Amino acid sequence: MAPARKPSLPGMSESRVASAREITLRVLLSGVLLIAAAPAEAQISVRPEALTHYSYCVSQAKDRASVFLLDRGTLYRCRDDIAVSYFNYLGRQRAPEKRVVELEGVFIYRMIAGVGKCWNMIEDPAGAPTSVYGCDVYVEL
Repeated sequence: MAPARKPSLPGMSESRVASAREITLRVLLSGVLLIAAAPAEAQISVRPEALTHYSYCVSQAKDRASVFLLDRGTLYRCRDDIAVSYFNYLGRQRAPEKRVVELEGVFIYRMIAGVGKCWNMIEDPAGAPTSVYGCDVYVEL
């Protein structure tokens, strides 16, 4: 009886099949590494003052009906004094910050580690100086 022959794909040499397997394995491994690294980024600070700002922002959003149900989570938006306080706290903690020019104006964003950002709009769309604060906290389902 003849030895069993490996099944092959029509029109593909064994070297191309091996190459495709190697590429697939690399893609799968890099995906696993990315997934394994993701939870470390999504953790928020558990320092009491950080939790206080977080809690005040979520509470104000609930009180003022600034809660938005999205596909994969909930967005809480706080403004005014709560947002100013949170924005300044993030500055004292040296949170990553960037200046962004958008259609709605010029913003300074400070990132809330893994859950959102606070902003200060420093110019309106017409280019006039202004100061409007807000924070967005995103909670995944």
